[in-house]
Amino acid sequence: MRIVVVAAVTFVSFSAILVRLSAAPPLAIAAWRMGISTVMMGPILLVARKRGENTGKGAAAYGGAETGSAPLLHVLAVILVSGFLLAIHFAAWITSLSLTSVTHSTVLVTLHPMIVIGASALLLRERVSPRALYGALGAIAGAILLSFGGTVSGIEPTLRGNALAFLGALTIAGYMVLGRWVRRYRSAAVYNVLVYGSAAAMLLLVAFGTGQSLGPFALREYLIFAALAFFCTILGHGLFNWALRYVPATEISLAVLMEPVFASLLAVVVFREVPGGMTVTGALIILGSLFMVLYYEGER
Repeated sequence: MRIVVVAAVTFVSFSAILVRLSAAPPLAIAAWRMGISTVMMGPILLVARKRGENTGKGAAAYGGAETGSAPLLHVLAVILVSGFLLAIHFAAWITSLSLTSVTHSTVLVTLHPMIVIGASALLLRERVSPRALYGALGAIAGAILLSFGGTVSGIEPTLRGNALAFLGALTIAGYMVLGRWVRRYRSAAVYNVLVYGSAAAMLLLVAFGTGQSLGPFALREYLIFAALAFFCTILGHGLFNWALRYVPATEISLAVLMEPVFASLLAVVVFREVPGGMTVTGALIILGSLFMVLYYEGER
């Protein structure tokens, strides 16, 4: 089953490359990606419900059981907030890819596990192990070093681009925390359709409000949008969710750390974007720190 996790990491790693290949505005890329993902999830939800009717498990037949109850309005409100955070994540991260290197963008957005652990300690008063604290300090040091690093060739990173990538990490961390709460009461299929749909609607509204074009585009652009939705969202993240039944969550969290590595290597091949020595050093410190935190926190 671990080959499935490797496949998921590979699919997700193409996200940054496909975004860079698109000539569409960032909000359009994000809105089309979420919109197409919502449409693609529709048949999956229908199949899950049909299977649930046959097995007596309802929509929970796909993506885990619904293990509790909560007022519908509360659940919907949390889903809307989660969709709002997901919309900001994609808008910020996709924009960052035009303002900084693939390595900077993907490494900084991968900091979200550290943010989740920190938020749990501060807001939920959860105990953090000394190793997690050392890992956090290492990640901060690596991020500082990374911010001063550049590229040998390709897009030169900017402070704004790095800040947007980090905003993407903050918002995806919030999205994940809220998603964990919703998943107690709704199946993955139901949650994904609703959260993707709400994120798409919010991105469309912002695009209209700011005057960013949503089309028409050349056929090539729509193929990129569809590839982002199908390969990077449905297959990439979908395979991670599926693999959770068979592979420990800690291993999947650690595998996700390979996304910046794969994406950076692809950027060298596709865009001839070669990170500088300080960038590589900072990235390795960050990823090493995250590995240590996720490994030991997973064991604990």
